[in-house]
Amino acid sequence: MPDFTGKVAIVTGATTVEPGGLNIGGATATELAANGAKVALADINLAGAQALADQLNARHGDGTALAVETDVRSEEQIERLVATTVETLGEPTIVMNIAGIFPPDDTEVAAMTVEAWDNVMAVNLRSVMLLSKHSLPYLRKAGGAIVSTASTHGSAGDTSLSGYGASKAGVIALTKFLATQYGREGVRCNAISPGTTTSPPAQQIPEEVKEIFRRQNLNPEMPTPEQQAKVFAFLASDDAAGINGQEVKVDAGLLSHQPMMADMLALGATTV
Repeated sequence: MPDFTGKVAIVTGATTVEPGGLNIGGATATELAANGAKVALADINLAGAQALADQLNARHGDGTALAVETDVRSEEQIERLVATTVETLGEPTIVMNIAGIFPPDDTEVAAMTVEAWDNVMAVNLRSVMLLSKHSLPYLRKAGGAIVSTASTHGSAGDTSLSGYGASKAGVIALTKFLATQYGREGVRCNAISPGTTTSPPAQQIPEEVKEIFRRQNLNPEMPTPEQQAKVFAFLASDDAAGINGQEVKVDAGLLSHQPMMADMLALGATTV
């Protein structure tokens, strides 16, 4: 298991959601804290972040977790997040860019408004640049890791979520640029592309839609937030010292097969 004793991490999108439980950010913060890290939980939903901070402090001791209300679209609030983390927990060497949105007004391109596009880009992509920018002085000094959330939508098209997919493709590219620019200073930058995960939003998906995902995945079930969190933690750990500038898909095999695979299996046939 990774050992994060003495490490300080900033995790955006880290909350517990009622009903539903932990999202990927919350599960990642929980995994880091369980392995010795102090964690700053940053989210626009302060109540959810504070509830998680209270749980982690009760479990691992006071001073383990700090909730910081943060709108990641705001550079000023991200600067405050980093400063508050340094003042309260110490200098960060782990940055987890997990906050993200896929709102209903993120549609096909012909129906997309500029406002909807800009909002998705601000949350999903610009925030990754901003938190990386303001954390880099500490990471460049002591070494560290940035792990950002991309998506399978960054590698394959869809009938909607145009801004979401474009923003996640941008995260993959930005990850490579960060690794190229700061890797020789001891900063590792990688991205994770989750497939559909059993996070609180996905729990609201109708069962017939979940079954479509199951048919297209190679695993029998969708990944859980806790499974995603273990990969985030691994990439932040010294065990992943040789990995930099990479995108890792944690999608239950969704994008690893030929598109006709599920239909062929339903016919009891193999691809010819």
